[in-house]
Amino acid sequence: MTILFYIMVSLCLVLIKTTLIPTLPLFEKFYDLLIPIIVYLSFFRSKFEGIPIVVFFGLIMDSLCGGPMGLYTVTYIWLYAGMRWTSQFLHTGSFVLLTVAVAIGVVFEIAVLLGYMAFLAPSASIPQDAVKTVILQIMWALLTGPLIMAIIEWAQKQLDLWRTKIFADL
Repeated sequence: MTILFYIMVSLCLVLIKTTLIPTLPLFEKFYDLLIPIIVYLSFFRSKFEGIPIVVFFGLIMDSLCGGPMGLYTVTYIWLYAGMRWTSQFLHTGSFVLLTVAVAIGVVFEIAVLLGYMAFLAPSASIPQDAVKTVILQIMWALLTGPLIMAIIEWAQKQLDLWRTKIFADL
């Protein structure tokens, strides 16, 4: 049931990211909205829930982005694994850590995509507005990442309460 919940949430966020956000002038350089969910899954959910969801996220984004198949899947899996490993050493309930983790996730994804672009066309130069875009995405991640994670946490608690109530009645 949890996996279906995250699949529905991810589909909603992908629709928002691909249809609504590009039309708003203030949000045109927004970061990947699935990153806060991946960070949340790596910090607070089990591997048995997290890994299938992260792979699903990657496959959805790979099919939508038009790039090589597997680029987002590999990026999301590495991000999940890195954040899961980090969660073993740090207090994951810290608001500051969650904020920094989402920003690091955005930087990691940007680094992978820029690395792929450099590999694909080594003689090409970095676009002039790339630095501005990176800074804007990091700022958006710092501002909205914890809010998205708080909403996900609230929704997860509601789902757990609902599931407990349903199974208690059986």
